[in-house]
Amino acid sequence: MPLSIIATIVAHPEHRETVTQALTAMLAPTRAEAGCQQYDLHVDQADPNRLVMIERWTDDAALDAHIATPHMARLKAVINDKTSGIDIQRLTYLA
Repeated sequence: MPLSIIATIVAHPEHRETVTQALTAMLAPTRAEAGCQQYDLHVDQADPNRLVMIERWTDDAALDAHIATPHMARLKAVINDKTSGIDIQRLTYLA
């Protein structure tokens, strides 16, 4: 069953550009992954430090494979100490 992910990343203001660049670098390799149906980066209009990735995956296995990719490991290493929080909402797609 398809699932959706809403990942909210709050960058420290002094690291906003680095975090944004790291997240943007994830787009092409992630969109090329098997099972990725949507992977789009957004910025909150009220808070430019708040970045939101909206994702859709064919199933849990596709998401698990994504989490294990080298580009995900690189992202985690780059943004590790440059954010004040990351919130992941895992949603079951209904309609």
